[in-house]
Amino acid sequence: MSCGPGAVSVPGPLRGARMSAMVNGAKLQSLMLLIAGNPDVKKLGLTKLWKLIYFCDVRALREEGASITGSEFIKYPHGPVPSRGDKSLKLLLRQGRIETEQKAVGGYTQTSITALDAPDLSLFTKGERAIVTDVCRELGGMSAKKLSDISHEEPAWVLAHDLDKLDEELMHYGRAEDPEDL
Repeated sequence: MSCGPGAVSVPGPLRGARMSAMVNGAKLQSLMLLIAGNPDVKKLGLTKLWKLIYFCDVRALREEGASITGSEFIKYPHGPVPSRGDKSLKLLLRQGRIETEQKAVGGYTQTSITALDAPDLSLFTKGERAIVTDVCRELGGMSAKKLSDISHEEPAWVLAHDLDKLDEELMHYGRAEDPEDL
């Protein structure tokens, strides 16, 4: 799959594919550790982490028929954020499995994230691990700003109101399916 703005899309929705009824907290935490420990992910801050989780989940939804974490995503100015992301991150911090550091980056403060523990890979299917690897390889070197810009082209984000949940049905569609804004 290519790495442009529509890179996380596949043609057409998967009929019957659904987000999980509930967030899998252990899987969300392990996905955070997997992304934070991936060598292809450069300069990981909160915004970038949330976007990479989003792109992993929507690619799994589109290709495998179900998201990896079961997360709902909320529309924030810098793009989609998993609804239980902050809670899961704080738990990992309390457990000493990750560390965060405040860094000055280009005139603003970034919360840099580093994995201190390995993820539980047994929670992921082979297909999910491949998706995470591909997303990290394709998008992990991009800036948080670039990932935010790409996420702003996703129909689910575009059509949501600020601080509302993204429509699960619209998450099946990516920018590549409507390249001319029809």
